[in-house]
Amino acid sequence: MSNGMKNTYVFPLDQVPADRKALIGGKALSLSRMMTDLKVNVPFGYAVSCRAFEGSSVKKEAKEEIDALIASLDEKSTYAVRSSAINEDGEKASFAGQYETVTDVNKKDIEDALRKVIASCGSETVKEYEGSFQQEDLGIGVVIQKFVRPEFAGVVFTSDPITGADDQLVGSYVHGEGEQLVSGNANASEFRIGAIKYSYEGPEEFKCFSKKLGKYCQSIRRYYGVPMDIEWAVSGGKVYILQARPITTLQRIDMATFEVNGSMSGKKLLTRTNVGEIFMKPVSPMTFSVLEKINEMLGIPDWLECICGQAYMNVSVIASVLVSFGKSEEEAYEMTKELTGNIPQGVSRPISPFNKKAFLKNLWKLIFPKNKSKLSRKEKHRMIEELTEICEKHIETIHGIGSSGELMKYWDDVLLPALNDGLAAILAESGMKLVPLFGTRKKLGKVAGEDMANRLLGGCVGVVESMKPMLLLEDVLSGKLSKEEYVRICGHRSINEMELMEPHPYEDPSFPDNAIEQLKASGADLHAMLKSQEQAFAEVLAEFKEKYPRKAKWADKQIAKYKNANAFREEIRSKGVRIFCVFREYIRRAGVLNGIGDDCFFLMYKEMFALLSGDESMLRRISERKKTYERYLTYPPFPNLIIGRFDPGEWMKDPNRRTDYFVADLDRSEAEGDSDVSGFPGAAGVVTGKAKVILSTADIDQIEKGDILVTTATNIGWTLAFPKVAAVVTDIGAPLSHAAIVAREFGIPAVVGCGNATTVIKTGDRITVDGAHGKVTVIKE
Repeated sequence: MSNGMKNTYVFPLDQVPADRKALIGGKALSLSRMMTDLKVNVPFGYAVSCRAFEGSSVKKEAKEEIDALIASLDEKSTYAVRSSAINEDGEKASFAGQYETVTDVNKKDIEDALRKVIASCGSETVKEYEGSFQQEDLGIGVVIQKFVRPEFAGVVFTSDPITGADDQLVGSYVHGEGEQLVSGNANASEFRIGAIKYSYEGPEEFKCFSKKLGKYCQSIRRYYGVPMDIEWAVSGGKVYILQARPITTLQRIDMATFEVNGSMSGKKLLTRTNVGEIFMKPVSPMTFSVLEKINEMLGIPDWLECICGQAYMNVSVIASVLVSFGKSEEEAYEMTKELTGNIPQGVSRPISPFNKKAFLKNLWKLIFPKNKSKLSRKEKHRMIEELTEICEKHIETIHGIGSSGELMKYWDDVLLPALNDGLAAILAESGMKLVPLFGTRKKLGKVAGEDMANRLLGGCVGVVESMKPMLLLEDVLSGKLSKEEYVRICGHRSINEMELMEPHPYEDPSFPDNAIEQLKASGADLHAMLKSQEQAFAEVLAEFKEKYPRKAKWADKQIAKYKNANAFREEIRSKGVRIFCVFREYIRRAGVLNGIGDDCFFLMYKEMFALLSGDESMLRRISERKKTYERYLTYPPFPNLIIGRFDPGEWMKDPNRRTDYFVADLDRSEAEGDSDVSGFPGAAGVVTGKAKVILSTADIDQIEKGDILVTTATNIGWTLAFPKVAAVVTDIGAPLSHAAIVAREFGIPAVVGCGNATTVIKTGDRITVDGAHGKVTVIKE
């Protein structure tokens, strides 16, 4: 065919022009990206734009390009003609099996296959699926690929679709084409591949292909940054990737609405230690986007996590970093123990594959950025010393900017270079100063025991930045410090100081007077309290030296280093807040100049910059995000420690809920009684209801709302039943079959591959389906 770059409708998958990528559909775009950006084996093929079609017909001008493509194809080969709808294979809905696919097509039959695929866009099942997931018909493109005749074909999930665990790749395969697997017409062979060292569990016949498949899948997972559902085939001894899409049920965030739950995208150990102290209320979309940028800069995915706006630290990813550098899992979690506290006994602690190479690359960029600061070491030190004055000048300038273009230019020309200089200055100042925070307690504890070590380090910190706002109020009362100077020194510090949407005290003229009244009402003598703490420290230090005289000078040095490190950490945080103040004022100015005021905080930072450049398309998202955020504000604090998938709604309904920890495996209730039927976990959840045994799609109309569907197997024809049923149980299937995939997307429990469900269970039986454990129990009346 002619060069794809000159075409309007038909393009080789590896040559799709940038301005046409939005028109070729989700499947074609994914294949195109993998062919051009990754070293994975994808069958060569072509993308036909959705604009080539009008309804179920091919446009006249597009037909010329399609005819030219068909004419250029090899007579001896056969082809696969597959749908590539615009909203197919997306993060919200996969449309798995909803559209038509025609495989092993001769060259002369491609045009008919093309029409068949296009016509499926208007089918009843597709319309029902679109309605269930609030998806609109945005058009359909088509992929025409060389058909690889598989010896094996199957699906791999890079994370367990039930638990989210990503320490193993979960897969199934059949002999021949993979359509048998997705349709549920054949039972599949199960296998697992270790995500870190590519160990293999499964049938021996497939072992020789497992490592190559595992490496391909992990490469795709890292590239997309989300758990992936990957279709593959082995043909002629080679592994091919046929399709890759996000696992819709492990979605972390819906950008349109700001529905965010980081526990859903993988099995993680999350803690609110430290971050919960910084973010005392749900973070706004703007602040969330900045935290995401920090994760990106550090090269540590999801390190700072979020559940319904409540910030968490992902300890499991920190442990995974340590494991990638040679620590054992036990050592890694021991090193993070201060973050997690005591984890309930018997609970598995997740370790995920970690891309050490990418992490070191990002760390190198952070330390040695492309736009390297030109400041000398002396100038960097002075910048830290003068940061208050520097930030005040930037804020004053921002307040005087009168147009979006000017504000954007100020970011590019002034603030961004200043931010790079500021980060370089902080790194230069930090050096090894913070190291004593992480080892001193253990060193002292080895000599004097844990109790005395805690008393020594708890009392030695002195006056740090976080204590100044209260202590200096007494100086204001005594006349040693003016109110104006107090505001200048302390007006940036507050309970939610790192939340960009939260006003800082300096913005409120009544701030110093209110603070003084609060101090008076408390009746506290802060200086006396500090003096008492110093005396207690002196006493415990004297006790230490009396017991361990030979360690006296050593202890003085250790404690001094710890004290300086603690003070430096607090100082850096204080200066970091000042930088946040500048960014807050910048965001507020962007809101004013674009007529949206503080609604600007409901944008992501990249959206704000797009707005300043004239793109207003993101403004339609503000209303839904505000509703979501207002709902988040009504939620109670979630548990301090969370392991596994956490459903806030279910947790809040539990009158016996714990606030110290939540462990998914421990909190899930077991079904009462013995399990009468067992199979594969298909979709998580526990439901009790009335069974309806249906063996044919012709009887679907017998299903009533709330029934539990019990059947031999499901395929695309059963999709219409899923919105009605409370759960699904099948005789045939596997965790990756149609019933499991669609049940997960509809959020209903499923147990698949039971073998005897339709014989043991009768219509009208009251049964309990435990999807997470693969159990079905008949309740005896």
